[in-house]
Amino acid sequence: MAASIDTWNAYGALLRRLWPDVENTLITGADGHPIWASDAEVSPDLHATLAILASSGTNRQSDPDGLRDAHGKAPVRFGFRVRGALGEILGLVVIGMRADAASVAELAAVHLAIKPALDCLQRELAAQAAIGDLHADLADNSRHLELFKRLSYSGTDAPVAFGDIPALALEHLPGMLATIVVPERKLALYHPAPGQSRSMEAGVLLQLHRHLMTRSQLHGCTLVANRLVLDAGKDPLPYKAISTPIRDELRRVVGVVAVFRLDTDVDFQMRDAEVLELLARKATQITNSSFDFKTGLLTHAAFVAEAQLRLGGRAKPTAPFGLLYIDIDQLNVVNENHGMPVGDEVIREVAALLRRRCHDDILAGRLAGDRFAMLIPGCGIEPVARVAEELRAAAVMHSGVRGDKPLRVSLSIGVARVAESDPQLAHALAAAEFACRSAKERGRNRVEIFHGGAHFSQPVRRPTTLISQIAAALACDSLELLAQPIMPLAGMPADPRFEVLLRMRATDGTRLSYDKLMNTSLCPDLATRIDKWVLERAFAQLDASRKVLGMHPARFSLNLSAASLVDPETWRMIEHLLRSTRIDPECIAFEFTEHAALGQIERIAPPMRRLRELGVHFTVENFGRGLGSLTHLRSLPVSSIKIDGAFSLELVDDPRSQSMVLATTKLAQTFELETIATQIETDAIRALVARLGVDFGQGFFIGKPLALDDVIADLPLYSCFATSTGLFDHVQVSGRMNH
Repeated sequence: MAASIDTWNAYGALLRRLWPDVENTLITGADGHPIWASDAEVSPDLHATLAILASSGTNRQSDPDGLRDAHGKAPVRFGFRVRGALGEILGLVVIGMRADAASVAELAAVHLAIKPALDCLQRELAAQAAIGDLHADLADNSRHLELFKRLSYSGTDAPVAFGDIPALALEHLPGMLATIVVPERKLALYHPAPGQSRSMEAGVLLQLHRHLMTRSQLHGCTLVANRLVLDAGKDPLPYKAISTPIRDELRRVVGVVAVFRLDTDVDFQMRDAEVLELLARKATQITNSSFDFKTGLLTHAAFVAEAQLRLGGRAKPTAPFGLLYIDIDQLNVVNENHGMPVGDEVIREVAALLRRRCHDDILAGRLAGDRFAMLIPGCGIEPVARVAEELRAAAVMHSGVRGDKPLRVSLSIGVARVAESDPQLAHALAAAEFACRSAKERGRNRVEIFHGGAHFSQPVRRPTTLISQIAAALACDSLELLAQPIMPLAGMPADPRFEVLLRMRATDGTRLSYDKLMNTSLCPDLATRIDKWVLERAFAQLDASRKVLGMHPARFSLNLSAASLVDPETWRMIEHLLRSTRIDPECIAFEFTEHAALGQIERIAPPMRRLRELGVHFTVENFGRGLGSLTHLRSLPVSSIKIDGAFSLELVDDPRSQSMVLATTKLAQTFELETIATQIETDAIRALVARLGVDFGQGFFIGKPLALDDVIADLPLYSCFATSTGLFDHVQVSGRMNH
């Protein structure tokens, strides 16, 4: 303590004057560590009393706040707790009485006599605690300033890289492990503390990151959890965590930085959030400058820098490198026929094809709007050309029909070899670009090889039709079910909801969505076959999880195509599945488009009413894309409507979209229907649709689609979110947003 020895001697003298029977005194801090003693050698009896006083002092249990301790013929000892304004213990005082003192002295009498000394001591200890906190704050600010300087200006030091973030987190926030994860960019770094002998199980760590990511997406700010509970009723995990989100240029939460401690370590404090937020901002800066926010690939500058670094550091001079220059054919036509959002979707789909190839040190980047590059190590020109052909063939599979217009997707790809004698990326990139230009001149949708001043064309394989691919996928069971959360926007408690989504996985790992399958099949029989496959698989998975659904109710919404709406066999199948699986009908909902119901109301109303009487819910999706009026749907037992996502995407900057959403919510309230806004991609959209009165939200900002089995396993977590109760005990949410 900073007080002088004379100050503490004065307190001892004051105690003796107030109660002359005092023989010796011991004063400690809140942790029981001695501050001052009247004797050089403190009696063991005083230490025994001190132990009793400290062990029973968590809560104020009596008035006076202390104890009287006497054993046999030993002198009587008294102990008192000194508390602060908020009831926290500032220190402990133990006094021993003279052996010839009257043994009848009671605790209340002694406390009343020495209370003036205890009050003075309380002020002294409170001042010392405040000074200690001030020193700690100054030390923290000094460390924060040093960290800020390191992150903002490197001077002669090497600049802070993305991989340095976890190590810096542990340096300034001691723990057992620091991690940084950006799933969209396929970035995941783990940095254990030096000498850390105990490691977190991989499964637990992955599960924790998924939960931390979900909470970061929901709250958008720093979270401190000094007690981690993943499932209600289960024991807490032996870890503590602090995490803060990483955002992209659209303000979406795309990643998380986290530091973990063992449950036996000191708690994280809210002031620790400042350190992690500094690091998260640096990580955001690095990811946004090095990675294209639309595709997740490296930017042009980052690709060139990383590629040149790899070429310059080749262990073997003869190690071959191949380079692809990739151009999306006639993207301007796609934009003109279908609009810029569809063009952006094509760009993202092509980028996804490249990202799936980024293994074994393969590097991919977006050079400009519709142009990409890929550096492939360790193989000759022919294997690189085969990779190019596989990419070209996979891109064609994304062709189809949008509305009443065809959507054609194809790639022109140039292939070049990086010469060992000339490892400059710019030269190889120029050669590959020349070959790509040649592919376009020869008709597009082809691969051209540049080698030694000549270029040769790879044969273009005729792609199979998408219809045959879908039929084959049904036959070999290569479809999969995902689920995307639908969460309340106004903070009202509700059971969690999910839309069950269908994906078809192709041989190259690409996925086609339900909308693509429906829009491109143009075959009612195939559409109903797809819907029946979804019904059988979804009901089977939900039936196997009845126990979980019983404890954590949720609603799962399945899509029905226009063909299935008018198919009596489909309705009979649904009723049979409800009876045979014993799933609570309240857990089931069906979605259909406004357009699909028009002209078919008399045919679909009877089976819908039967199912609604059982408890099944119905939702009209893409509301507003057609007539946007519920008057023609009043005879259908609809529970909710989904506002077309196009309005959400334009909502922030388009007053007309805002008016449309507001009018839709008013109309839905008139008909006592719930409203769901789709394509909630940013926090700004979420906040605005909530202010406009929309009940629920769905979109990547709310939550991304996950495997249906994983979603069911995480139902306790989603239930906590949807009912506005915390999954983690003692979770604190920082008010400081990561801007």
